[in-house]
Order: sequence, then structure tokens, then C-alpha cells
Amino acid sequence: MRADLHIHTFHSKDNHQTLQDIFQAAKRKELGAIAITDHNTIEGAMAVMKSAPEWLLVMPGIEITSEDGHILALNVQQDIPKGLSARETIGRIHRAGGIAVAAHPYRKWSGLKESDVRRNKFDAVEAINGRNTPGCNQRVLDLALELGLPMIAGSDAHKSSSIGAAITVFPDSINSLEDMIRAILNKQVLVEGSGRRAKETLSYGSRSIAKWMRRGMRRL
Repeated sequence: MRADLHIHTFHSKDNHQTLQDIFQAAKRKELGAIAITDHNTIEGAMAVMKSAPEWLLVMPGIEITSEDGHILALNVQQDIPKGLSARETIGRIHRAGGIAVAAHPYRKWSGLKESDVRRNKFDAVEAINGRNTPGCNQRVLDLALELGLPMIAGSDAHKSSSIGAAITVFPDSINSLEDMIRAILNKQVLVEGSGRRAKETLSYGSRSIAKWMRRGMRRL
């Protein structure tokens, strides 16, 4: 089963894709599951779970802005405060019944540092992110392998055309969210995808700086 475990909806402040946009893209890319991970809110994930077609598994999640960088909370159904340390954020995720994933480490502006990944007890690492450069993804893959951590992949899609750019491949026997979490933790998944080319990265960087300035130089 193919799954994209990092997708944003219009509930994130930096994109506008609708729920139907996501469902249509998931079907087009032959995905069996997705994770909705809006910035610092569970609202988008809960809305997608309520309206998703029967053929699509939806894992609720959040991309949390910790004081150290972004952290994915997968399989949670409640908001988790932003601005806490990575350690406290991980603890909150676990108490909410989810798993904590180091989101796109090494990325400037929002990624965790290597030292943050090493000193905190993450359940998994986002080894391939569709908005990272291939070189950055390779560094994350190498780190995850060195530390022996489970891995996932996700597009980090903020528009429907990007959905499926990076995917986590699960065994075909998977049929529930609990099965998905178990497979991740037991390293029974594969990660696929590449990343953004240099030209796309420069364009993205320019847009990100402009949005950052419009937000009053605050991180999402």
C-alpha cells in the first residue's frame, strides 16, 4: 500500500488546497492512505477523516512548531501546543497516543538540527521529504540508518500536484491505522521519492522569505 504521510490542507496558513483536491490527487497517484499534518492544528485532519472516501485510510496528524524545529505527530486527535522544546513536544505526542517523527531535519528555517535528532527519543525520522533537496534527503537517510531509527516519507504537499512526490510503502496486508503505526515502528515499510531540484528550491526559498516577512517574521 502506497501512502503519503505529510500533506497540508487549507487549514495550514501557507496553502489553499481543498479536501476534494486531496482526494482526487490521492486517487490519481494510487495512494491507499494519507496523513494530514497541518501546521499546529488538528482541524484539517479531523475534517478529512470525516469526509474521506471509503477506499482511503486517513491518519490524523499535526506538524508542530517546537522551539527546536518541526515535529510530525502521527495518529493523534488533539492539538498539541507549539513552542515547547523537542523533548516536551515528544512527551505530549506520546501522551496523546501518537508517534513523534523528526520532520525534514537539516532544513533551514524549520528543520531540526542533527543534534536535536540525536539527543531526543524520536519514534521515526522523515527520511524523504518531497520539498527537500535530494542531497538533504540523503543526509537524513544516512542519519536514520546510523541511529537505527524507523523511517517514513511524505510529500509535504501544499498543493495537490505535489501529493505523492514522496511516499511510504506499506505491506499490502495493512488495513488500519494501528497496522500502519506498527509497521512503521517495526521497520516494515519502504521509503520512495527524490526531492526538489535546485531551481525549484530557489523559487521556494524566495516565496518562503516573502511569506515570512508578511507574517511579521514569525515561524509557522
